[in-house]
Amino acid sequence: MFSKVLLCCLFAYAAAGVVEEYPPQPYSFAYDNTDEFGTRIAHQEDADANNARVGSYSYSDASGISRTVKYTADASGFHATVETNEPGTKSSAPADVQYASSAVEGPAPVAVKAAPVTVHAVHAAPVVHAVHATPVVHAVHASPVAFHGAPVSFALSHAPLTYTLGRAKSA
Repeated sequence: MFSKVLLCCLFAYAAAGVVEEYPPQPYSFAYDNTDEFGTRIAHQEDADANNARVGSYSYSDASGISRTVKYTADASGFHATVETNEPGTKSSAPADVQYASSAVEGPAPVAVKAAPVTVHAVHAAPVVHAVHATPVVHAVHASPVAFHGAPVSFALSHAPLTYTLGRAKSA
């Protein structure tokens, strides 16, 4: 039993391999796309040797609604600033994110109270049914004769095939 455990440990050690450490690889990428409807989507990001990222992404449509997020992500966490003119937004700072809105405030919604519903009692009139018996007429017909054919049986079986190599010799 000990030899099996030792063999499994040897295989596990061989399969684990060595973890190679690579030097930091800074990068930079960006894209900017506008579709046939006038919607623009853009993203830009840079990363340095310390794995800190600085970037932004934005969205704007043909009707003028836009949102731009500028962010940094490093050892101290993720920090973002959002700039938008989307309806229904206002400037705030939730979850350590600066949210700047230039949306136009619309009129406040009006609360409407529903009037009480008046319920009227309804009484049903008694129901009277007049029932008249109708005469019953029976027509007598001969019952049909049932004809069923004899059942047909069918069987399928496999027979072995024999093969011969060459031709048979006649005696």
